[in-house]
Amino acid sequence: MGVTFLLASARFVGNIARLSLGPLLPLLSLELGFPTESKPALLSAYSSGYILTQIAGGFFADRYGAPFVLAFTSGASAFVLLALASAPGEWGVTWWIRLYAALGLLAGPLFPASSVAVKEGVEPERRAGAAAVVDAAASAGTCVATLAPAVAAATFGWRGVFIMTAVAALFVTIGSIRLGNAPRQKQFKTKSSRRLSVTSTENGASAESPYKILFSIPSLSLYLCNSCDNFCKYILNAWLATMFVERYKVSAAEAGGWLAIVEAVGVVSRVLAGMRDPLGEKFRWVASSVTFLLQGAFLFLAFNAPNPKSCALFLTLYAFCTGGHSVGFRPRYFETAPHLAGLLSGYGNTIASMASAMGPVAIGMLLGPEKGEDTELDNEDERWNRVAWLMLAVGGGLGLIGALGLGGGKKSNKTPTESKREALSGSRRMSYYELSVSVLADEDFLKEIGDLDSDKED
Repeated sequence: MGVTFLLASARFVGNIARLSLGPLLPLLSLELGFPTESKPALLSAYSSGYILTQIAGGFFADRYGAPFVLAFTSGASAFVLLALASAPGEWGVTWWIRLYAALGLLAGPLFPASSVAVKEGVEPERRAGAAAVVDAAASAGTCVATLAPAVAAATFGWRGVFIMTAVAALFVTIGSIRLGNAPRQKQFKTKSSRRLSVTSTENGASAESPYKILFSIPSLSLYLCNSCDNFCKYILNAWLATMFVERYKVSAAEAGGWLAIVEAVGVVSRVLAGMRDPLGEKFRWVASSVTFLLQGAFLFLAFNAPNPKSCALFLTLYAFCTGGHSVGFRPRYFETAPHLAGLLSGYGNTIASMASAMGPVAIGMLLGPEKGEDTELDNEDERWNRVAWLMLAVGGGLGLIGALGLGGGKKSNKTPTESKREALSGSRRMSYYELSVSVLADEDFLKEIGDLDSDKED
């Protein structure tokens, strides 16, 4: 429970740090005099840095442990946030762009380190639920970041918002350090360690080349699932408000209210999905296949809806369905190859981040010129119908292909004792602690150690 709470807090605070710039930008521009032409560069600076360090973060989390990476990224991010809070006006927008790019660089390892921490600190049967809660906390951070910064800035000023976020990040740092200093026995349950050791050798993951695993069909399918999900999600974040205002002629405040409801339903669905994991590891592909089919259908209906209420209804159903991924493709990051959970997460989220950036741009190109510039495009329904077909193709079609490629865990014909002997004699990727716990728990294996030594001498 402590590991899950720490990771949920880290992702919650991280999303607030990432997304609070948008609501605060009008205040910053007014007080610090940011030119209009510099705003796109400032808003994209975080993502530019974020996409560069996820693979490296996953590597270090696998090699040195998740607590070390979490403590470093949270602590360093806190200092950058404090630098933003104390930045004098004469620094100009250039320094803000550099600092936000640095903030993104430091936050990149957070997602892969979270996957490693779930693998290391949560029992196997509870990992999918823990990952779902962490994912829900990240979505909750998104909700808070869209509403709270502007309200808090009215009372404490924009500098106060950055300071409070930095303090929260420092608390996460302290928790991560305590987790790293905790006795290893508290980070791994005996039963969990034994099952982890057997599973990793039974699947043959430890004996395979890391690159073969990272670019295998199940791994590539996992990357595709994450990319399709992010592609659709970030299109909604970027364009839904515009659609409500331009197509349905509602106010920006009303559009924001509808979107907040949709986001809240998504948070609830992830938590509910994490409470139960009925299909288990073998049938992750089933959960995500059904989810992608429903997701594509509801998005298609939402972008073809005749009025804002029916559109919001279909979007709410879409958001509720997305919880299925919490027991679908997402747990595969630490199940496909537990000893490479960080690298898998780093590669997967890097590719998915590229898809996140491509989605909003693709919609802008698909919508074509603004209304009035071309009489053939004056029909708003026709313009957004194009988006509906794209969401169906990506969210339903490509996502389904990725989910079908996930497969299930491979069974091994070897006995647990044979698997452990193979791990002891050949593989050194498993930590000595995990192996020792597994060995001491099996009396039959202890009797065979003498035979193994004899085999090596021969």
